Amino acid sequence: MKKRIVIKTSSLPVRLPVTFTTSGWLLLDRLAAPGWAFGVFWTLVAALVVGFIYGLRHTEFKDVPGFGEK
Repeated sequence: MKKRIVIKTSSLPVRLPVTFTTSGWLLLDRLAAPGWAFGVFWTLVAALVVGFIYGLRHTEFKDVPGFGEK
């Protein structure tokens, strides 16, 4: 499989699925959702984290030309 070429993470902000996790959990708690809704939510969060880790492992990072040169 060919690796993707992307801009180095030092040139970009981190894109972890933290905002989705926190806001979704607080929303479900506020709505007093049943247990199965929390199970579906945490399954989606697990899929996002697995996808995030997979993306980190299968990318090639390159610097932006002219950024951070000394």
